[in-house]
Amino acid sequence: MPITDLVPGQVAKFGYTPLQLRVLASLEGMPPNNVFFVDSTSSARGGADATNGGTKAAPFLTWNYAYTQCLASRGDVIVGMPGHVETLSVAAAVAANIAGVRTIGMGVGANRPTFTFAGVAGASVLITAANTKIWNIVGIAGLDLLTNPFHIQAADCELDIEWRDGSATVEAVRAILTTAAADRLSVNLRYYGFTTGDAVANAVRLVGCNGGRITVDAFGLCSTAWVEFSGTACSDIVVKGRMFTQGITNFTRDVVDTIGGSTWSAEIFDASAGANVSGGSAAALAVDDVSVVAGNLLVPTADVATNTAMRDVVGNKTDAGVQAVTTTASLMAYIKAILDQLSGTAGLTTFPAEALAANAVSLAEVLRWIQNGVRSGTGTALATNESIADVLYAANGIAVFPAAQLPANNVSIAEVLRETYDQQEKSVVNTTAVLVNTTTIFTIAGGPIEILSLVARCVTGNDGTASTLQWSADPTDGAAATFSGVSASLANAAAGAMAILQGTALTTAPIVNATGVGLSMSGATPTLGIIVGAGIITTTIAAGSTTGTWQHHMRYRPLSRGVTVV
Repeated sequence: MPITDLVPGQVAKFGYTPLQLRVLASLEGMPPNNVFFVDSTSSARGGADATNGGTKAAPFLTWNYAYTQCLASRGDVIVGMPGHVETLSVAAAVAANIAGVRTIGMGVGANRPTFTFAGVAGASVLITAANTKIWNIVGIAGLDLLTNPFHIQAADCELDIEWRDGSATVEAVRAILTTAAADRLSVNLRYYGFTTGDAVANAVRLVGCNGGRITVDAFGLCSTAWVEFSGTACSDIVVKGRMFTQGITNFTRDVVDTIGGSTWSAEIFDASAGANVSGGSAAALAVDDVSVVAGNLLVPTADVATNTAMRDVVGNKTDAGVQAVTTTASLMAYIKAILDQLSGTAGLTTFPAEALAANAVSLAEVLRWIQNGVRSGTGTALATNESIADVLYAANGIAVFPAAQLPANNVSIAEVLRETYDQQEKSVVNTTAVLVNTTTIFTIAGGPIEILSLVARCVTGNDGTASTLQWSADPTDGAAATFSGVSASLANAAAGAMAILQGTALTTAPIVNATGVGLSMSGATPTLGIIVGAGIITTTIAAGSTTGTWQHHMRYRPLSRGVTVV
C-alpha cells in the first residue's frame, strides 16, 4: 500500500514516527532515480550492490555505494531503512562527495541505521561535497581512540545524528571534526559517553569554521571540552545544548577556544553543575540565574531599619547622616556624617579634648593633640613652621636615619623600616666592562645570600672570539667553587644578548639568548635558588677577554641580618 494510505493506528506497527511518514510520503512523489534505499536486512537484496537497483524492493547493501549512484545538485536522497547496519573500517569508508545529497535514516532508537567505526583510528564518513545532509543515524565506536568518524570538509552541511561510545575503554577522541572549509555548518548531536572513560577529548572540534550552529547533548567525561575551537580561529559560532562532564562543575569543559581569537556565544544547561550557563568570546561562561542578585540591588527604602540585603546596608541617597554607630544605620548614612565632619558645616557634634594615641582613643582626639603641637609625653613642641610631614616625606627628611632594629619596646618605626628593608629581596648591578677571567663582579658582606636571578647582559657587541662564561663563588670561609656550567660561545654576541643562570644544578650551563629574551631560574621551572656565603662572586672567562662590554644584574635574598652586596 502507498505510504499515504497508512492510518494513524498503523504508525507504530511499521516503526515510523509521523515525521518519518511525511518524509517517506514526499519521497514517493519524486522523479525516478532520485531516491536510493539502503538495507542490509532486506530479503529482496541481491548478493552485491551492483546487482540491485537501490529501490525499496531491491535496496543497496552499503551507504557508500548509494552515493556513487547519485548526481550532484539533483536533490537525490539516500534512505537508510530500519535495522540497516554497516561496519566502516577505513578512512573515507563512506565518501560523501556528491553535492546536494540527503541521507535520511528511518526507524526509532536502536532500530535506526547504525554504523560501527572500527579497523583503523581514522575510519570515517568523509564529507567533501557541499550541501550534504545526514539525518537520524547512529554512529558507534568499535575501536578505541577514533580520531574523526564524521569528517566534514565542505560548506553548508547539516548533521543530525547520535554517537555512542562502545564502552569506557572503547571511545572516540571526538565524533565530529571539521576543516576550515566547513562554513555555515549545522550540527545536532546526541553523545552517549562514559563517566569513567579516558579517551574523549571533544564531541565536536571545529577548525576554522565560520557561521556554525552547534547543538550538543552530551554525557560522559571529556578531557578538553565537548565543543572545541582548534587549529584555526572560528567565527560566528553559536553553541547550545545540555552537557554533563563527570567531576567538573565549573563549566570549563563545555566550550573551549584552544586556538584563541574565535568569536562565539553559548547557551547551555550544564548538568554537572545543575545550572543554565551562558557566555562566549566576550565573556566567560557563567550562571544565568541572577534574580536573587538583581533583587538585592533594588533601591532600598530610605532609612530602612533592617539590614536584610546588601542594598539595605549600602543605603538610600535620602538617608540621614548618622554620627553615632548603630546596628541598623546604612553606609550612606555614615558617609554623609563623615563628609559633614570633614568638609561640611555640621562638623563633629562635640569635638573631644586632645589625647595621645592609645587603645580606645579616637582620631579626633589625636588630631587635637597634633594640632596643639605636642610631639611626646614630655610636651616637647615641633619647631616653628615644621610639621610631621616635613619629617615623614618632605625635603627635610630624617637628619640621621637610624640603624636597623627588630620590633620591640622603645624602638622607632624608622629602625624597624631599616630592618624590613635589610630583610627584603634586592637587586644589584655591577659596572659595565669587558669580561676578564677571575674578575670580581660582586662582594658579599655580613652573611650568606640566596641568588634568585643572575644575568650577564651584553652592552656593546663582541667580535668573533669564542669566549665562554662561568660563575664562581669564593667565600671568606671555605673554598672557592663554581655554581654554573660553562656557557655556549659568546662570539659575535650583539648588544642586548644575555647569558642567564638556570639554577637547576651547580653544573647547569647558563642559557645564552641572542634576542634578549630568556627563561630565568625564578620561572615556573626550575624554582631552586643558589646559596653563596660572604665573600666574592667572580667570572671565569675562557678563550680570553671579550671585546664587547657586559653588565651583570643579580637579584638576591639575604639570609642574615645586615647583609650587603656591592
